[in-house]
Amino acid sequence: MSEQIGVVGAREHNLSGFSVSLPHRQLIAICGVSGSGKSSLAFDTVYAEAQRRYLESVSPFTRHLLGAVSTPQVDRITGLPAAIAVKQLVTTPPENSSVGTLSQVSDLLRVLFSRFGDYPANQGRLLASAFSPNTVEGACPTCAAKGSIHDIDLEAAVPDGSLTIREGAIAAWPGGWLGRNFKHLVEAMDIDVDLPWSRLPADTRSWLLTTEDTPSVTVRPADVLDHVAREYTGKFRSARRYLLDTMVTTGSASVRERTESFLSNDLCPDCDGSRINPAALSVTIGGSNIAEVATRSLRELAETISTAIASDLAHGPSESKRFSAATDEAAQVLLDELDKRTAVIERLGVGYLPPHRSAATLSPGELQRLRLAAHLHSGLHGMVYVFDELSTGLHPKDTDHLFTHIEALRDAGNTVILVEHDMELVRRCDWVVELGPDGGARGGQLMFSGPVAEALEGQSSTAVRLRNEAPSQPWRAGEDFKTWARCAGMSANNLDDLALAFPVGGLTTLTGVSGAGKSSALRSVAALARGAGASPFDGVEEPQAAAGDAERGELAGASATGLGAFTRVVSFDQSTIGRSSRSVIGTYLGIFDKIRGLFAKTELAGSRGFTASQFSFNTVRGRCPRCEGLGVITIDLVHLPAASGTCPECEGRRFTAETLEVTVDGLTIADVLDLSIDAAASIFAERLGLGAHFEVLQRVGLGGLLLGQSSATLSGGEAQRLRLAAVMRARKRRERSLFVLDEPANGLHPSDARVLGRLFRQIVDEGDTILIADHNMELAAGSDWLIDIGPGPGPDGGRIVAEGRPREVAAAGVGATAEVLSARFGRP
Repeated sequence: MSEQIGVVGAREHNLSGFSVSLPHRQLIAICGVSGSGKSSLAFDTVYAEAQRRYLESVSPFTRHLLGAVSTPQVDRITGLPAAIAVKQLVTTPPENSSVGTLSQVSDLLRVLFSRFGDYPANQGRLLASAFSPNTVEGACPTCAAKGSIHDIDLEAAVPDGSLTIREGAIAAWPGGWLGRNFKHLVEAMDIDVDLPWSRLPADTRSWLLTTEDTPSVTVRPADVLDHVAREYTGKFRSARRYLLDTMVTTGSASVRERTESFLSNDLCPDCDGSRINPAALSVTIGGSNIAEVATRSLRELAETISTAIASDLAHGPSESKRFSAATDEAAQVLLDELDKRTAVIERLGVGYLPPHRSAATLSPGELQRLRLAAHLHSGLHGMVYVFDELSTGLHPKDTDHLFTHIEALRDAGNTVILVEHDMELVRRCDWVVELGPDGGARGGQLMFSGPVAEALEGQSSTAVRLRNEAPSQPWRAGEDFKTWARCAGMSANNLDDLALAFPVGGLTTLTGVSGAGKSSALRSVAALARGAGASPFDGVEEPQAAAGDAERGELAGASATGLGAFTRVVSFDQSTIGRSSRSVIGTYLGIFDKIRGLFAKTELAGSRGFTASQFSFNTVRGRCPRCEGLGVITIDLVHLPAASGTCPECEGRRFTAETLEVTVDGLTIADVLDLSIDAAASIFAERLGLGAHFEVLQRVGLGGLLLGQSSATLSGGEAQRLRLAAVMRARKRRERSLFVLDEPANGLHPSDARVLGRLFRQIVDEGDTILIADHNMELAAGSDWLIDIGPGPGPDGGRIVAEGRPREVAAAGVGATAEVLSARFGRP
């Protein structure tokens, strides 16, 4: 094996065709501003080629099962061993994903309960799958593995008994045509729809609200008072049946919310919310069933399970276990594996998490460390590990501890590549590769490759930050705020009756170690703001409202004052924007729609009868029929990996030749998609009245992106700023918005984070309020108000450790954040 990985002619995405050598058995950091090509080099070139080579070594059938991997755009790569990649998880984890599934502890528990659990008399042994709520045999049949049972709330369904059915007494029925249809069906069944609801017979009222019967009823024009054009036959559903059916079938969040308002939500009486069938719940280890064990922390769980099983085996086989006691060795193997997995998780600082906790409620840092644990546990040697933003979601105090495990991977003989923005971590690496100078079309060039000691002597933005040169004015001068928003009684996740206050019209940053409760606090504040009358953001693409568990019960005792000052609440995290390769920057903000309209107004387009849809690659009329407007062709080779390449008919330009004959200022519609935001602004901003659209993109530092760039290919930093641009464009002058943002500086180069900080300052200067949780210490130091939550993660967190102006928090020296602020910027 060569002593280095040689990458020759890297051209993936915006990479300029450079060559670079990466030494083996070293810690290598790849740096650069957002969009400079870091992930394109690390993941889409180096890791993709390693994956492609591995797939070539397996059978064609296995390759087909594993899926296609495209060949990276690179001349050659030498000295490349097998590779493992750990990318950022920017999407929300699946609904059924939990700490137990991410850590694989749940799988071990199921096998242990299946083989070594105490079974009731006369009950046969269950397979391990019977202890999972996500299998047919394991799901609770009463609640269909939901943990709760929905049923109609009769009082909510008919809030006013003095109304008639015609007047809308059954509020649970929908509006529009379907609601009128239900009334017609009832009227056609000779039920008096003009009699007040309270005067209808009790059995009739009960039948209309709860029957499971769904009779087909013929409605004739003569049978109903309303105008019905012709006779038809419809199927009647009770209010209860309609609501339950809608909960299963609707894809609309607003319809689901309305439906839930007419339903009660009670804990399942058979599984007590665990979602597991009663037979499996009757099996115990140490007197506890699998659902009860899963509520314990990972650190406690391994010890109690091992002790209970060891005690059982020491006393010999019991009558309740009708299988051989000669399983000591198998038990020990399983228990050793459980101990190793939980020990790694404990060393990473998240051993306080219980297996039953939903992955969707975890902080980014907790998710990152759980995913990392599996790789630290594997014990592989001679590999290439590629990590994307290892410091994501971690407080600086956390990253120092985590990095010792990464160094152990290198010391075990592995090559570790970090795509990283945290200069504290980069300084501890052996080798650094810097890409730039900017993002998008102005990036993708090799600026430096060499030992970290040599990089420290350079003059680039990365070198300046490597030397830890602090900004000239890290601390805000501060001002006296007269109006404050106050929230109290917040108890989501590990928050224990938390109360916090932040200035209206200011920038407030929540800090604290990962898992301290920052995200839970943000979700609670956002929910309280909506409860106080602030409307959710309604823009190009509505970000996910930060709700989760906070709005499902934990806010029952919470209260707030001062939130009535906000007319709108904008709450989102770093979830991905692009769900499809057809979603591009121009379509996301609506810019491309107006440009298409401009092309349709040209003389040539008018003479040919072209409308704006002719210039959309998402409609059949003008797009290339061969590639369906994607510009690339993917060929399925059945048992071989699919092959992708530029469409030979349109040569990657997406449109038909006839469409491309229409030009504006000498540019075809395909040429426009290849323009940068900056270039497109100079041509179209004033002409189409799009000045505000382009200006906001440039303000957030995205001027180098291409209009036709797929939003699914954006880096984490670019996606975050594009979403912010959409929010800002939708702002109205007289609105007073509360921005609640969870770690907006994640994935940003320090230079990009400064751009974001300046943008935040502009927003609050215009009268809005920002509440963020973030680990960027420069952003924290430049805030108006700082709230440090902790002191530790999980059960050791959820409290305010220090609060005040950032310089006051640093000077007081209380808490992990004060220590880091003082070390980086000096004590005020």
